[in-house]
Amino acid sequence: MEHTGFDNNKNPFRISLYMTLLSFFRLKSIVPLLIGLSFFYLIFYTSCANIGSPTGGPKDSIPPVVLKTIPDLRSTGFKGSDVRFTFDEYIIPDEITDKLVISPPMKKKPIIKMKGKTLIVEFSEDLRKDATYSLDFKDAVADNNEKNPIEDLRFSFSTGSVFDSLRIAGFVKKALSQEPVEKALVLLHRKHEYTAFIDSIPDYIGTTNKEGFFMIDNVARGEYRLYALTDADNSLTYNSNAELIAFADTILVPSAKYIAEVDTIVKGLDTMVVSGYTDYSPATQYLMMFEEEKFDQYLDASKRTQANKCDFYFSESLSDSFRINLLKPTTDKDWSFLEANLKRDSITVWLTDTIISNSDSLKFELKYEVLDSLNQLVIKQDTVELIYTAPKAPKQKKKKDDVPVLPTINLSNNINSSAHDLYQRIRIEAPEPLTSFDLSKISLFSVVDTVKTMIPIVVEKDTNSIRKYYIEYDWEPNSSYLFRIDSAAARNIYGHPNNKTDQKFRTQKEDYYGRIYLTISGLSGPAIVQLLANDKEERILQKIQVFGDGKIEFPYLKPEKYIIRLMMDPNKNGKWDTGFLSGNIQPERVVYYPKVIKVRSNFDIKENWEINYKPDYKKELIDEEAEKEKARKKEQAKKAGTKSGE
Repeated sequence: MEHTGFDNNKNPFRISLYMTLLSFFRLKSIVPLLIGLSFFYLIFYTSCANIGSPTGGPKDSIPPVVLKTIPDLRSTGFKGSDVRFTFDEYIIPDEITDKLVISPPMKKKPIIKMKGKTLIVEFSEDLRKDATYSLDFKDAVADNNEKNPIEDLRFSFSTGSVFDSLRIAGFVKKALSQEPVEKALVLLHRKHEYTAFIDSIPDYIGTTNKEGFFMIDNVARGEYRLYALTDADNSLTYNSNAELIAFADTILVPSAKYIAEVDTIVKGLDTMVVSGYTDYSPATQYLMMFEEEKFDQYLDASKRTQANKCDFYFSESLSDSFRINLLKPTTDKDWSFLEANLKRDSITVWLTDTIISNSDSLKFELKYEVLDSLNQLVIKQDTVELIYTAPKAPKQKKKKDDVPVLPTINLSNNINSSAHDLYQRIRIEAPEPLTSFDLSKISLFSVVDTVKTMIPIVVEKDTNSIRKYYIEYDWEPNSSYLFRIDSAAARNIYGHPNNKTDQKFRTQKEDYYGRIYLTISGLSGPAIVQLLANDKEERILQKIQVFGDGKIEFPYLKPEKYIIRLMMDPNKNGKWDTGFLSGNIQPERVVYYPKVIKVRSNFDIKENWEINYKPDYKKELIDEEAEKEKARKKEQAKKAGTKSGE
């Protein structure tokens, strides 16, 4: 049922006045007596009254009421250029411009005016002929005093002789996190080709609320395509890779049917009461919002935070055709060492020539592949100038016998000296790229009392980073070790050797950890099960690929809270795949285990999970520990309130 905010109740003040006058004419014979009593009342009570300030009365919690509209609600044949709403009190129009959604959409925003208690929405362009317009104010209309909003205020009228009353409603969620999307733009297109979403203004629009819910009403009969969009540029079209999108798989044909129901309460009486409801079709829509994988290459940012280091960040991974040339200052020497990250969408240029690194200003020419207007790969050239100003160092007096000190580097690692995780391998990282590293000069010892025993190890170079190395080892719990790297085992691109590393550490106790055993049933195909951190980012801690029902284990878990997510993996590629608009491919389905799991030390948690994915799935994670704490505090507050009232 459409909520309008209109109040049809009679005015109690008018009723009271009418009854008073009626009593007056009926009781005029005892008027002298009433006057005398009134005079006595005034003298007695005014003489006994205390002088004081008014209390102000109870706080106003009632939202404004619409008393009148021009035109009338659901009227037809409207020819005006504005609509007017008269309220029973003054309102605040500040948020109306931002929140008001008009469908069919308009290219220009309307002008919002106030005239006393009347809100005027003045259209900035001509209305379409034979169209039904819907104005959705959301909660933008609120009273001037206490800011009580009218929830979901909607108004509609028609410029033709027919009032369209069909609707399409549903929810928009992020496909991966399953969180509702607020303020997403939802669009209906009569054109069936997906290109209309890219280059055409929609026929109807709506927006989502905090729960991700949308309703596009006053829709005419026809066939439509349904889309959702985070409209970054307010163009009402999908034209940027920064925009998230969603779409319905099939063409939607809205309709409505009245379902009559006999009221069983009046059964047996002569008169049978018939009530009913309107059944709208299609059913509630559930749109999964995602980001398409598109190749749109450009230089996103560049910076020079060190004299010898320049960073370049790109929107996409770079191909092998990437080239960088130094334009200023010019040199014939080998001046750089290039380092790429794992995705190869950022490049670090290490300056190996000290003359160049000591220059305040550097100018580079970058060459990389982009797509042209014909979707063909071409080489683009960018010119970038980077400036670095070294911080002023404090002046130090030089002594005659000072000997120049050879610069050295420190090789960092991830060892926790007091409680190194049993599942954690050792990571060695250099501050700059290395030209040499004698891995035989890396040692690991088991330490019992004062006796050191060398352990055979294998040091592996990171395949994605030229500065990282790893040591994998099956650690004994609650045991002592010594990690050592000899001095001058490695040299960086400037020829500087490393300092010696001698680090003692102890591994974590085995009973510190807990385990989760999860038995999964109801799987319809391959899937990926992820163990996530219980935080906003939902960091991936562990993942297991499964191909059907069965039991999985997450071992060596710290005593913390965790979230579990399952992603369907029909192509068995071991990763979550996003959607593809032109191919009419939806993102792979995602569902969360309904509980936040609290892991305790030296404790095994066993859970059963029956996968029963439905389109109306709602992400609701129950934190039993948090719920118990809430209930405890509520009970304490209740007891405290009872005692204070005694």
